[in-house]
Amino acid sequence: MAIEQEIGQLLTERGWTLATAESCSGGLLAQRITSVPGASAYYLGGVVAYANEAKETLLGVQHETLAARGAVSKETAREMARGIRQRLRADIGLSVTGIAGPTGGTPEKPVGLVYVALSAADGEYCQRHIWQGDRQANNEQSVTAVLQMVKSHLARKQKRKAMKFINEAVGVEVRPREGKPALPLAFTWRSRRYQIDAWGREEEERYQGHTWHCHLVQTAGPETWEICQNPETGQWKIVRHWPRRHPLV
Repeated sequence: MAIEQEIGQLLTERGWTLATAESCSGGLLAQRITSVPGASAYYLGGVVAYANEAKETLLGVQHETLAARGAVSKETAREMARGIRQRLRADIGLSVTGIAGPTGGTPEKPVGLVYVALSAADGEYCQRHIWQGDRQANNEQSVTAVLQMVKSHLARKQKRKAMKFINEAVGVEVRPREGKPALPLAFTWRSRRYQIDAWGREEEERYQGHTWHCHLVQTAGPETWEICQNPETGQWKIVRHWPRRHPLV
């Protein structure tokens, strides 16, 4: 089984999502991931940010990082992975940045130097490689390296149940907020009361032709939920449920 297929299975089992940020590989990483049928279940998308300006504006890489460390550095690779994860609200962000060749190298940063990085809510990792192939081979080896990185990361994690779509009405206890939709404090679902301990992303989403105001929240366990209110009717419903902790971003 190809490594991209293995990663797809692991992500699906855990209910996690993936996003990518690429520079030198020019979209090759995204192509490998999307070559797997059904990848849309876990792959949110990616950005090819070749120019430094694109890295700053699209991925949030700090200008100071690029000025001091350069586009080909562990610091930039980490910020690229973190930026795409946060912007697409993925569980895992991956990045590739380097000098694929045949030109562009220096004594300090030779042709074939590549950094690949992974960003997750519970940690960030970066690897440095110096490949000896031509431009295509260097990019292919870089993509395989970052895929191996995410596979190893997933294998280290305790297996968790996949996210489930619930889409059921629920009774919610709220705190009114002036000028804003009410904040959910607790809810009762299937005869059990859940106290909300943490709040995260809050935004408008479209479901079944209506606009809902949605909150990502956590209860004891910790379990993670997306609960939404229809502003027109006041009705609340549970849309999604993760049996374990899920990033609240």
